[in-house]
Amino acid sequence: MSEPGNWDDFYLDRKDFLKYSLTASVAVWAGSMVPRGVGVSDAEAQELFGVRAVTPERFPQSVASGDPQPNGIVLWTRLKSQASGDVKIAYEVAREADTRFENPVLRGVTETNRNRDYTVKVELKRPELKPFGKYRYRFIYNGESSRTGHFRTLPAPNADISRIRFGYISCQDYTNGYYNALGFLADEDLDFVVHLGDYIYETVPGDDGNAFQGGGPSDRQFVFPKNGENDDRLEATTLEDYRFAYKKYRSDRNLQRVHENFAMITVWDDHEFANDCYGTHPSDQVNPPSQPGRLSAANRAWAEYTPAGIFYNAGIEDPLREILIYRSFAFGDLMELVMTDERRYRSSHPCGEETTDKVLTPGCEAMDAPGRTMLGNQQKEVFLDRITLSPRKWKIWGNETMVMQLKLANTFLGASEGAIFPEIPQSDRGDGVYFNLDQWDGYQAERREITRRIREAETENLVIITGDIHTFVAGYVKENYDNPINEPPNAIGTAFVGGSVTSSNLLEIALGAENGGAGDNSRFPQLTQEAFSALQTAINKPSNPHFEFIDSSTHGYNLMEVTKDALVCTMKAVTTTQERDADLYTLAQFRVPDGQIQIVRTDLPVPVSQP
Repeated sequence: MSEPGNWDDFYLDRKDFLKYSLTASVAVWAGSMVPRGVGVSDAEAQELFGVRAVTPERFPQSVASGDPQPNGIVLWTRLKSQASGDVKIAYEVAREADTRFENPVLRGVTETNRNRDYTVKVELKRPELKPFGKYRYRFIYNGESSRTGHFRTLPAPNADISRIRFGYISCQDYTNGYYNALGFLADEDLDFVVHLGDYIYETVPGDDGNAFQGGGPSDRQFVFPKNGENDDRLEATTLEDYRFAYKKYRSDRNLQRVHENFAMITVWDDHEFANDCYGTHPSDQVNPPSQPGRLSAANRAWAEYTPAGIFYNAGIEDPLREILIYRSFAFGDLMELVMTDERRYRSSHPCGEETTDKVLTPGCEAMDAPGRTMLGNQQKEVFLDRITLSPRKWKIWGNETMVMQLKLANTFLGASEGAIFPEIPQSDRGDGVYFNLDQWDGYQAERREITRRIREAETENLVIITGDIHTFVAGYVKENYDNPINEPPNAIGTAFVGGSVTSSNLLEIALGAENGGAGDNSRFPQLTQEAFSALQTAINKPSNPHFEFIDSSTHGYNLMEVTKDALVCTMKAVTTTQERDADLYTLAQFRVPDGQIQIVRTDLPVPVSQP
């Protein structure tokens, strides 16, 4: 199978919609008048597009759009239906100013059925959609309309663009808190939103409060549907389970509003399948078995419920080949966004899968072994071509797991004075222990190759955006992390990690489940709040000199404003996820000047110079 690398490769002809993308497009045309030859009569169109009322209940997961292109978009909804056969649904797209859809730009008719869980995904690539244009859309069924959604197309590939503004999010465990951050994100002035994975979680807390997360408000708890005699199922393993999770998550009104207001560019991380997964393997047990059937179910649910214009062919027996999500997006001459998949093609974790201990470990020689990969060779070459050959000013890597090294120095371990983790022995392999070898720290040879090739290509303005670790971080991407110098040639770019929407951060893990933190199964030792403050200080400059900032005590999202002169990252945080009412505040703000590998904090008061 050839692996596509641009929109034209991802875009599928209408005859291939059903086979490859779970979409059946019956007809699409420009304007209100129905042209001949599309298979829809004037009378049928009048019935299909007649709107008597806006009925959100008919579309319980509302609407969404994704993967914008200069002349294209993917539209999504799900119909509440009990029909046994195919159901026809109409949709229409209008310019943003046309609030009543009086002069639609496009109209179309599509189908869904029980086999697709009544999801609807429409992939449009039409000249009527103009570059960098603002549009609204809606779906209609039997006189009932969905809520209105909004999206903006990409600029033309070579357009002179002065400003792009986007937000990015990750790690939104439904059971662990309210989506207050998403409510604020929905009200931002943005061109699009990026989701870096962990859109759903495959586990939920049990009665003892133990799961991957700690468990949040009582009205956010649920279990998966009954399967045989097992009534309280706490982990998704079947297609029905994964679909159930997406429906539950997408029932949240704040998440719906984000989807309604912005097109979303999405990749997965591990929890769309299983925690710390690699290939067809989960990784929370000794010698994790391959689970191809479970992965195939997770693939299909993601393809059904995500507005992404990706290759998907359920007819391929190998679940590692049936879907492909890495892709790139060009924003005029200003910015290239390259999204990667760091679960499908990676090698197993280093140090042997006979143990699940990947956290707070000194590591082993295998993590530095040549040939071990995070991206897989073909994806790696496509990624490096996109980054190093892009003519655009800023190169943004949308990346699931943190590229920067994350260690805890020996100074804070074992019997040393002031040790935060006295029960963890000091490492005899280096200067400390790694926090998590599920990240790029477990794949160091490939990390060095990537940074070396980017440096040799003299690539400017590389910025990496990441989620996964439920922590806000700003720092430098380096070829050699044992070298404390944060300047070229050792530093080749900058990185900004966003905090989670709700998933447990280090403070919540430290406080324990009774205070909204993680349960007893946490792989991190329990900490006092005072020890947590010391830990957060320790893992900044003392243990990781490439960090400029770290905060793992709150939740929120990151905003990026990209201009010709600079990139500005603003970290936004909410005061709580355990109550529905919250306030939003700026946690930190950083500026990266054009042509410089330099992180300048801009939200702190300027100190008064001394005479």
